Amino acid sequence: MMADDPLYQSWMITGTSFNRMLDCGDRYNQWVQNALEYLPRDVLDEHKERLGFLAMAHRDGCRLARALRENREIIILSEHILPKAGASEGQADVRYFIYTVLHEVVHAVKRHRSPLYDSLTPEEATAQESEADDLALKWFNGHISALGNPYLPPLTREDVDAAKAKSEAAMERLYRGV
Repeated sequence: MMADDPLYQSWMITGTSFNRMLDCGDRYNQWVQNALEYLPRDVLDEHKERLGFLAMAHRDGCRLARALRENREIIILSEHILPKAGASEGQADVRYFIYTVLHEVVHAVKRHRSPLYDSLTPEEATAQESEADDLALKWFNGHISALGNPYLPPLTREDVDAAKAKSEAAMERLYRGV
């Protein structure tokens, strides 16, 4: 953990950067904080006041406060990708969760435009997705390399593709009620 700076102490401490940016519930804020620690420190330093994370796993509905909407890029995390009880960083589902957080942070820090609301061409949307994929993998694997833990291998595009397919199947099951 990046505890050398009081702003990067636990999300549970009022006033820390993580406390102000995470609204994913007591069970999941720690996981998002963990994922954000994969970011290069300079990226987190530059954007910590512009990011906000929200998950709905601990509530039925939510209204975003005006201050949050106006001052931060809001990243909403799907309930089905949040790590389950007893999960660990080495599990494929957790690695995909961390990758997803990093991927969405790329969109925020690069100020990517919305394919829907900014009428991007398919080529523009694909270019943004490729940039987010590439940088998320770079950050993920840079962090893993710095840890030097032989039990945490680099994340590959094949790993991401397999996890994405699994996620899409889970969404389809939720939609169908099975």
